[in-house]
Amino acid sequence: MKHKRTTQNDHIERINETLYAIHADLSQNLSVETLAGNVAMSVFHFNRIFKEVVGESVHAYAKRVKLEHAANVLLFTPEATITHIMREVGFHSNASFTQAFKENFGVTPSKWREVDQINAHRDLSFSGKSLHVKVAAMPSFEVAYVRHKGYDKSIQTAWLKLQAWALQEGIAFNAQTMIALHHSNPRFVEASKCHYVACLELPKTRKFYRSGEIGVMKIPQTFCAIFSLQGVYGDLKKYMDVIYHEWFPKSDYEKVSLPSFAIYRQNHFIDPCERFDLDFCVPVRFK
Repeated sequence: MKHKRTTQNDHIERINETLYAIHADLSQNLSVETLAGNVAMSVFHFNRIFKEVVGESVHAYAKRVKLEHAANVLLFTPEATITHIMREVGFHSNASFTQAFKENFGVTPSKWREVDQINAHRDLSFSGKSLHVKVAAMPSFEVAYVRHKGYDKSIQTAWLKLQAWALQEGIAFNAQTMIALHHSNPRFVEASKCHYVACLELPKTRKFYRSGEIGVMKIPQTFCAIFSLQGVYGDLKKYMDVIYHEWFPKSDYEKVSLPSFAIYRQNHFIDPCERFDLDFCVPVRFK
């Protein structure tokens, strides 16, 4: 049993490395051979383990996250050309991009903008809500992390795993050290398929290493639009909707492919009253 658990932990560690590589630069089209080689696996073994851990093939996963980012940019940045967006997510043919996008979202990229199906289901009570925002450079963070699939209260499990690991390692576990990466837009990605990464900022006093489900990585320095937000469980998704679909199109900025992240002061997934107080940081560049 112990050997089996050790093997599973090793597989999770290697797949975490692969997911980090995929998300680091969506314009890249890393081959399966390259990804497998990076984690010292045969292609056959790598494909099998990736699907076992993630629930879909590496090709399907990489294509989906690229298309989700493209769908975001199409709505957040109306003036961006489809060709520009296509290249940003690693497609080199308009025809192949259009076909892949239609297979995933049911409409072509241009039609996606016309229909704007996201706005059809907006919570109008948050529409036009006043936002406190500043644009500034954010430092890099060394973090331990746990990946989680699903955007609902089950996210608490990821934080509890980090808490158990922090206790074992003798490091602080409190809201002021918590960061969450939001890879998916829950407005048009089904909640059960959204990808969320719970992170714990690490002290600089010693070196930490990955261990099973607990990965270790550096969140790079980023230039961000930073929104100071407070509310209760469920409100953050509404704020994200206003930020992405109202603030961005009117701003001088566009979102880049790095994931948005929350820096907590109070974490609604573990707070007894399900309240949050956080900075929601969206990596941006000038249009």
